[in-house]
Amino acid sequence: MIINTITNEINTKTRNKIDTKNKPQKTDKEFKDPLLRWPIRGMAFSNDIGAAIMDIAPKTGMIFWIPALMYFGADIYDKYKNDQVSYDPNAKRGLKQALFQTFASIVFPIIAVHAGQKTVSLLGLLGKSGLSLQTRNEVIEHQLNFMAHKKLREYDLNTYKEQYGKELDNYLDEITRENKFKNPIKFSINLLFGHKHPEHICQKRRKKIHDYINKRIDNIYINREKLLQNQKPTMVSKKMFTKLQTLKEFYKKDPSLADNYNTKAVKYILKDIERNKILKIKLLKTLGGFISLGIFIKPIDKFVENIIIEKFVEPKLDKFNTYQLNDIKNKLNFKSSND
Repeated sequence: MIINTITNEINTKTRNKIDTKNKPQKTDKEFKDPLLRWPIRGMAFSNDIGAAIMDIAPKTGMIFWIPALMYFGADIYDKYKNDQVSYDPNAKRGLKQALFQTFASIVFPIIAVHAGQKTVSLLGLLGKSGLSLQTRNEVIEHQLNFMAHKKLREYDLNTYKEQYGKELDNYLDEITRENKFKNPIKFSINLLFGHKHPEHICQKRRKKIHDYINKRIDNIYINREKLLQNQKPTMVSKKMFTKLQTLKEFYKKDPSLADNYNTKAVKYILKDIERNKILKIKLLKTLGGFISLGIFIKPIDKFVENIIIEKFVEPKLDKFNTYQLNDIKNKLNFKSSND
């Protein structure tokens, strides 16, 4: 009995040893770069957010480059210094990561942002005016600049429209001349990154541009007439009307502005309405940029890593390293043969 018990224990221990040998060994977990994981990876796209909001907030847009540049520097230095978890400085690895960040975080995302903005702008062609959002933006800004240098009380509606119409035609003629002969490279860059659509301001759309801005001038004069009588037009918000009352009180107390305080306050509000229209257009374009960036962020990462880096950059770097090593070997062989 005792012999059987001992035998069973030995057999059990032997089986346990065999089972332990047959069990799959634990392997090291796949290395996951913390700098390429979200949300830290999102810092790389802060400059693209800056590009998207540049139209509505230029200074803020520039500030958004700061975290992106900090991230680029940290990531490139990390890849140069470390091979995953081990210290192993390597210039090739650092250069490869620099190229990855250039394409994946700067070039292609910015193209995506501007493409989104352009797409939204061109959708404006489907509206009643038949003009892109950018063309409307430019024409309103041009008219606003013209209005800033004129005293509206000195012009009736028709006279103002006639004078501005001539100014607008000169502006459109100048743009047409500047873009008559287009350099293909310049045209492509402007198409992707430019803020203007000179190709859309042409003879075919000139009448639409005049019709569009004339309607806005009509509204300006209608609103002006009612505001001068301290009446709230339907096209003016309560907030704007309240702001008018505040401006009137402020202008009254300022000796340099007290003269014709009412007309000055009204003109300020009229200009503010036009500026708000421009802001709404820019917000729509910005939204288009954000949507486009959101759609293409991950596909861009994969495209750059799998196509640009693996198929083009790495082979070139390997080839360069081979040439460099051969050159060193040739120099050493030459030196030894001379000795």
